[in-house]
Amino acid sequence: MLLNKIMDHAAYRRRLHSVPVAALFFIIKDAQEAMKANPENPNNGYYADEVCYAGMELNRRRKSA
Repeated sequence: MLLNKIMDHAAYRRRLHSVPVAALFFIIKDAQEAMKANPENPNNGYYADEVCYAGMELNRRRKSA
């Protein structure tokens, strides 16, 4: 049985501020692979949010560098 993950969007985005760059790339890759492996997974919205927020954090750091 798959459980639907619930994301606290604000807390997740804040947490990503302290995540190393390599881990952000891993989050993106892992979430994309999970969505590809099971397109019918009810958690794909959560994984899509992870990809989006990790990408946003990488972009934020790139702009501030």
